[in-house]
Amino acid sequence: MSIELGLRQTISHTLAFSIALALQAGPTAAHAAGAQKGKRHVTPAQATAPAPDPSAPLDKVESLRDAIVASLKQNPDIQISLARQDDAKYGVNEARAAYLPRVDLTLASGPEYVQPNTGNDSLLRRREGVLNIHQNIWDFGVTINDIKRANAAYASAQWGTRKQIEQISFDISAAYLGVLEKQKLVDLIEQEIETQAKMSNMIAVQKSLGLTTSADVSRAQVRQDNLQQQLFDAQSQLQQQRESYRRLTGHLPDRAIDLPPVDPALPISPDSAVDVIEQRNPDLAQAAQDRRSVERQLASQKATFFPRIGLDLQGNHRYEVLGRTGRADDTRAVVTISYNLLNGGADMALKHRIEARLREADYQLLKIRRDVEQDLRVDFQSLKAANEKMATIESQIESAQKVVTLYREQFRSGQRSVFDLLDSQQALFQANQNRLTNYTQKQISGLRVLQKMAELFRFVGQGELPSLAVPAPIPAGPPAR
Repeated sequence: MSIELGLRQTISHTLAFSIALALQAGPTAAHAAGAQKGKRHVTPAQATAPAPDPSAPLDKVESLRDAIVASLKQNPDIQISLARQDDAKYGVNEARAAYLPRVDLTLASGPEYVQPNTGNDSLLRRREGVLNIHQNIWDFGVTINDIKRANAAYASAQWGTRKQIEQISFDISAAYLGVLEKQKLVDLIEQEIETQAKMSNMIAVQKSLGLTTSADVSRAQVRQDNLQQQLFDAQSQLQQQRESYRRLTGHLPDRAIDLPPVDPALPISPDSAVDVIEQRNPDLAQAAQDRRSVERQLASQKATFFPRIGLDLQGNHRYEVLGRTGRADDTRAVVTISYNLLNGGADMALKHRIEARLREADYQLLKIRRDVEQDLRVDFQSLKAANEKMATIESQIESAQKVVTLYREQFRSGQRSVFDLLDSQQALFQANQNRLTNYTQKQISGLRVLQKMAELFRFVGQGELPSLAVPAPIPAGPPAR
């Protein structure tokens, strides 16, 4: 009897295993047949999923670079910064003009009435002209320091523009990664629903053979219903991320794709990044240029306490000026020295004001450097933690995959319960979800480091920044009178 009972159990397990394999192969075969006919295989879970948003085309790949460039051209703050940058650029030429000669010409002609003490009154036709040429010879550093101050102001404006460009690039890139993460999460849940459907079929077969109970079937169905709810939530989150992307770019994204790994573009260590932040970080570089501008302004102001030496050339033409004098012309060339002896102390007060501004700029530079260095070290710590966590997650996924495969085989032979089977699959799904979330966080931390190094657009745009200046639209208003 024991031999006969053992033989029946062996036959039952073999029959259950064969039927389960046939059921598992069924959806795959149907999927292959549907693909040959040009149709997409739809699982029961996908049939109940909400229809995709018709306003969200996903046939094309969303170009992150094009979206950033278009947003930069449409952003008023960027255009304001570019206009200020051009203003500062031409301010350099204005300061440099003090090195060049100044030429003034005055011409006058008209009637002149003369009533001398003796003689007859006269009404004459008066003409005169004056030509002045002034060339600065030496001003004890006023001009050169004004040029350096203007150059520093121009560099500061450039860094200010770059700061805004990097910030906008980071915001759009982070939103892009959010869309990508939710896209992948939806795909992951859909794949898990398909896997769960196969497992439910296998459990149902086991129940028909008396190897499992109705409670086991219900437990599998609950798991499938939970996955369906997660799919609805993930689809809703995907649409929210797409709307967040549209808020930044003005359009819904097409299909997002993976960005290149950020690790190769990062400095090798926090210390190496901190060593170059004064030349690479927009906030710190702008603060340094602002300080340099104030420093040059102070040097220029100090130079005003010394005399100025110049060369003046003048030519005069006079005809009938203050009486019947006829034509009288004269020219002269003189070296002039101008020296302000007293102006009530205004120049000294201005010097003290600039010194106070310089002291403020020194402390502002120190504060920004501390903040940037601390932020960089925090970002690198986040990257380190994400890398360590990623290694752990990969090991967890590998182990969970082995457990799932082993538990399925043991479940078919009756050595594992439904709870063990579902629990192992849930652990694998959770590990894959953790990998997806951790990778996105790692990429965002790396992009934040590149933003602080003014390298973010070059990384996501795969090239140099194009021209962004756009003429301002003519405002509508009443016609000019």
